[in-house]
Amino acid sequence: MALRNIILACALILSAAGPAWSAGDNVVLVAASKVDLPFKLPGLCRLNGTVSQVWEGKTFHPGQALVLNAPCSAGNSYMTPANAVRGQGVHLIAVDVLLKSKQGLARIDDAGNLIWQPSERFYGPWGVAFGYRVLDGALVPAVPDRLHP
Repeated sequence: MALRNIILACALILSAAGPAWSAGDNVVLVAASKVDLPFKLPGLCRLNGTVSQVWEGKTFHPGQALVLNAPCSAGNSYMTPANAVRGQGVHLIAVDVLLKSKQGLARIDDAGNLIWQPSERFYGPWGVAFGYRVLDGALVPAVPDRLHP
């Protein structure tokens, strides 16, 4: 089990590093419509949605269908901070958060792969773009429950 988690973590890190070197840097607002869960967690959840707004890039357009592979887990039900810090790497998003979410901000390459390095600029009230971040703040706590007694 531990070996499986180490292999999955290495795969996620390697898959996240590649897109930053490839051509195309796109930042899009995504209207999430469906989430397909992997057989085992942690894993990659398949998030189906539609591009609501394009902040950066020319590959995607509003109304376009989009499928993202978001790293997910069974725990950590809290929002990813808007002020992502370089070197933090891939964030696992809690399955319950993805299932409740209707809107997210994604930084993706031209092939639709998530880019897990923070953008250089801020995108409206959502801050920096960093992989995929759920924007439905009313649905989940802003900090982990374990920090509160």
